[in-house]
Amino acid sequence: MPRVWSLLAAAVLPGCVLLTCRSSSAPRAAPTASPRPPATIHIAPGEPITIGVSAPLSGDAKALGTDIADAVDLAIADAGGSVNGHPVQSKRVDDGCGDPEKAVAAAHELAAISTLAGVIGPMCTIGAQAADHVYEAADVIHMLPAATRADLSAQGERYFFRTAWRDDAQAQVQARYARETIKASTVVLVDDGEPYGTTLADTFATAFAASGGRVLARERIQRGTIDFTTLVGQVKGAGPDAVVFEGLDPEGALIVKALRSGGYAGPFMAPDGVLSARDFIVPGGVATEGAIVTGGATPDPAFATRFKARFQRDPTTPFVLQAHDAVTALVRAIMSVAVDGGNGALSIDRAQLAQALRSETFAGLTGTIHFDANGDRSGTSAGDLGVVVYRVTNGRFEPAP
Repeated sequence: MPRVWSLLAAAVLPGCVLLTCRSSSAPRAAPTASPRPPATIHIAPGEPITIGVSAPLSGDAKALGTDIADAVDLAIADAGGSVNGHPVQSKRVDDGCGDPEKAVAAAHELAAISTLAGVIGPMCTIGAQAADHVYEAADVIHMLPAATRADLSAQGERYFFRTAWRDDAQAQVQARYARETIKASTVVLVDDGEPYGTTLADTFATAFAASGGRVLARERIQRGTIDFTTLVGQVKGAGPDAVVFEGLDPEGALIVKALRSGGYAGPFMAPDGVLSARDFIVPGGVATEGAIVTGGATPDPAFATRFKARFQRDPTTPFVLQAHDAVTALVRAIMSVAVDGGNGALSIDRAQLAQALRSETFAGLTGTIHFDANGDRSGTSAGDLGVVVYRVTNGRFEPAP
């Protein structure tokens, strides 16, 4: 059964994930003193192994953070719930998403747990920017399930990992799909001038040109614009094989409606910033049919059913799968390096744990999981990179052939 994310009609993606999680302007918080834990985690007989969760558990992004925290608990259960007789438990801490001070405080609280094997999070870019140095100083693995900004992994950190896709990887997948599947030789490329859209557009332009394509025009729209008559005229005048928009809704829905009303009938492509039935398909209506939208893997009916059975509600964000994969990777690594100390004690070398994560490869819920030297997903295919290409079909996002 094809994977379909019908629940996105109720998603709150334009909040943390598409704004705070994309931000590139937040400064890193100044480092503060934190006790350095031992290089080896010692688990006493009967003690649990702890996996921390750094996510917003209050405020506007609470639903997103709770989804990720619940996915962590589901993944722990799916992994068997214990390692060498020691139960695995989660510890949830509210990181405020876009609050750097709160993210740093959450990192200090989690890093102080003597049985902590790793942290899933922070959920948002601003939180990750602010708190990463705390985890690095404490030699604590921190795995990002939702923050996609590319340069988060460019700091040379030893304990940074990410199961979310990178924005630049998404744009490269788009360019390859445009050239190889759509067979587009020319495009008009549109972005919204924001860091997220600009990064995607810059990367797409480079990758598309490298594969022999040509960007006929690079247009920029301003967020909040509702009249795209001029843009439609520019597109029709250029006569591209495809139009690629790098930005968010509501502009995504408005642009595709304007293009169809203005007579442009060619392919329209957009990123995960418009991967919302509520904000793209519903307002765009029939104009969105056939639109090609890239983004992360989304829960299939089997996962959604298991999630609902455990938590009595549907997940509202696709990042539950990335969180689940992060836990699976971490537990697998723990099992590979944990040393039985006798009498029920367990020891886990932190450096060996990070190396085990970089060495493993497995089929996750979001595709093949293998980390490169920087902790990002490694590979060449869309699945390896954690990206899925969707096509709007009969009012739903369906994986495209």
